[in-house]
Amino acid sequence: MTEFEPDTDLVSRLPLPSHVVVHADDQWRHGWLIGREHEETGWTGLVQYKGDDGTERTERLPADRIALPESDGPGERAS
Repeated sequence: MTEFEPDTDLVSRLPLPSHVVVHADDQWRHGWLIGREHEETGWTGLVQYKGDDGTERTERLPADRIALPESDGPGERAS
């Protein structure tokens, strides 16, 4: 997977749930944004993704570790 460009306001704008990529365990992984919270330090997202062992993980990540996945073709958009 290539590098993604996080957008710190993205977490506040996406409908829930939304397909996203998350930076966890030193790599970008496909996952779902299922919740969000605005804190003093900015937005955090509640995300679900699969770890290396195939186990589904649910955790809060800062917005700068959440991005939209690359679309698979023209005209497609992440949602």
